[in-house]
Amino acid sequence: MTAAAPNALPIVGLAALRTASIAAIGYALPAETRSVRELAAAGTLDSEPDLLERFGFGRVCVAVEETPYQLAHDAASALLREQRLDASSVDALVYGGAPGAVAFARPAEASDRAGGLCDARRFEYPATRLQYDLGLTNATVIGLDQFACTTLFGAIRVARALCVAEGLERVLCVSSEFYPAKAGREAITNCTSDAACAVLVERTGVRNRIVGSATITKGYYWEAEAMRDEVVASYFPTAVHVIRRAIADAGWTPADVDWIVPHNVSATSWDILSRLAALPNARLWGDNIARIGHTLAGDNFINLRDALDSRAIAPGDRVLLFAYGYGAHWTGLAIEV
Repeated sequence: MTAAAPNALPIVGLAALRTASIAAIGYALPAETRSVRELAAAGTLDSEPDLLERFGFGRVCVAVEETPYQLAHDAASALLREQRLDASSVDALVYGGAPGAVAFARPAEASDRAGGLCDARRFEYPATRLQYDLGLTNATVIGLDQFACTTLFGAIRVARALCVAEGLERVLCVSSEFYPAKAGREAITNCTSDAACAVLVERTGVRNRIVGSATITKGYYWEAEAMRDEVVASYFPTAVHVIRRAIADAGWTPADVDWIVPHNVSATSWDILSRLAALPNARLWGDNIARIGHTLAGDNFINLRDALDSRAIAPGDRVLLFAYGYGAHWTGLAIEV
């Protein structure tokens, strides 16, 4: 019988090393909202409003005076304030969302300000400004791009890795994204909102532990609008595959999942995906689909915050988050509350 090496970690120890926790979530929405009917009257939808209402959409949040940077700052500062957290205790900031000069523009100015990406204003980074304005004096900064609606999943993946590999204690993840000013308010039969969301990841913690994850990227679908029908055809089977991988990575069985916290695409598509995923005990927390629509990268974590605040999701529950983003990315996250 061979003895184990003196310094070898048991399997349970290795699993524990991969763990980090979602310690807090904050978000910010624009002051103004629009109903599906108002969006249709303004000519910003491709589909008929009756169809979108049947799909579960009611209202969306529309930035008029706000900028992506303003909402990012509001979401992050609210989180720090609610947690009574010393900003200097944050070790890293991971930011994703509107780039460069566009981040500092109101929607009506975005097209003109986009010209700044072609001159020296390209280097006016919202991530580093956010670090300065929030007083995160000890935080290094990482910027993420090209994840679309899975941006916060990517940020949390980086944050978790930093906690595990480098021993960082706290990483603040922030995403602020407005739907493109000239793209209307619909993305493949989903009504879109403007929003920002901040998530604090900590290395230690007994609540909201990240216990599993999975991501699949299919670069074949990089030209999302031109390949719309093919994206739709691939969406469900790939989503089921990612969900099953995230559950397996957590060491769960499908019957262990108590809640699905979705991205806010149509309620009808979630009915289909829930059946295909075959999670016999899982309930879908979909209250925000009608209230705020699809907030791009913020959906899952805004929903998780609201579900926790409402006590619908309780300590001990096992929660699965899933999202799809243009690019194309499918990603899942397993959390033990």
